[in-house]
Amino acid sequence: MANVGLPKINIKFSGLGSSAVQRGQAGVACLIVKDSTDTSFKTKEYRSISDLTSTEAVKFTADNLQLIKDCLSCKPNKLIVFRMNTDSAIADTLNYLATVAPMAAWLAVASSEATDQKAVADFVVASNKCYKALVYKVASDNMHVVNFTNEKVNFNDSRAEQNGDKAVPYILGYLAGLPNSMSAIAKKLNLLSYVQQPANIEESINNGEFVLINDEKDVMVARGVNSLTTTGAGVTDDMKFIHVVEIMDLIYTDIYSTWKNFYKGKYPNSLDNQMLVVSALNTYFKKLADDNILDSDYENKVVIDTNKQRLANTTKYGQDEVALWSEDKLLKMTVGTSIYLKATIKILNIQEDIELDIIM
Repeated sequence: MANVGLPKINIKFSGLGSSAVQRGQAGVACLIVKDSTDTSFKTKEYRSISDLTSTEAVKFTADNLQLIKDCLSCKPNKLIVFRMNTDSAIADTLNYLATVAPMAAWLAVASSEATDQKAVADFVVASNKCYKALVYKVASDNMHVVNFTNEKVNFNDSRAEQNGDKAVPYILGYLAGLPNSMSAIAKKLNLLSYVQQPANIEESINNGEFVLINDEKDVMVARGVNSLTTTGAGVTDDMKFIHVVEIMDLIYTDIYSTWKNFYKGKYPNSLDNQMLVVSALNTYFKKLADDNILDSDYENKVVIDTNKQRLANTTKYGQDEVALWSEDKLLKMTVGTSIYLKATIKILNIQEDIELDIIM
């Protein structure tokens, strides 16, 4: 019986929906460092500062070791350090990173060179793996690139005042370690005591800059935005928010990985099999809504895209004949290897603004 194994995809999607909050507690950070201290490795993985034993610590310069600790201090789920020789081209490291870094990971380079920062941004823009880049002073106008721009930052240690790029590894860990139930503005950046703010914070934010501000005695994120500034043609203002893009990427990677690992190439393309996929996706969306990732007051729903299916059938059967088909017949007339689906969902953003009119 061809459909016996099919419910596996439903179980997988249900499991992913149930674990979305847990998986969203922290993400993976990937930090590129230029270091020729120990050339015997390309990558190292760490989950906490305690993993940096004396044996590990001697693999890096003192400066790079500090930056790695900065990143880990914010408790990302995992930090993957990509080491490149000091005389190597960053393009080689990025090409290697593309083969091993997990989808939806956060990327950054510990470098004061503008060309390195731009290379990371360009790499993420060209990627189809939902990577997110934290870069220093690169205006990319892209939802997957976060453009940090503060000129100076003060650390709460002997480093004192430093150029803004020195805070990139720390902020990388902060963003990767942020749960998907919070906005970037929710927590203090305790490693920093003071920052040089832009002259016009509002203008900087509207220009797609990720800005830190001094909030009384604390350093905070002014607004959890990425570098996207141009909207229209399916790109909305909501996509300017880091949180929304994180949820978009969570959903994309869940669906992509489940399709790839459990369904692609394994089952006949019948209507019954297609409807099992639709049912599985709707169950997944329901669980995301139950956990306040999607809006439970909105109809988050997947259906077969009959318009696309009608158009695809026209090539074979002709426009006149296909136009006469009922909805039921059209659904049964699956096309080749393709499943045409469409979905409407509403991602819940995070409360950041309040308006209160008090009449006295």
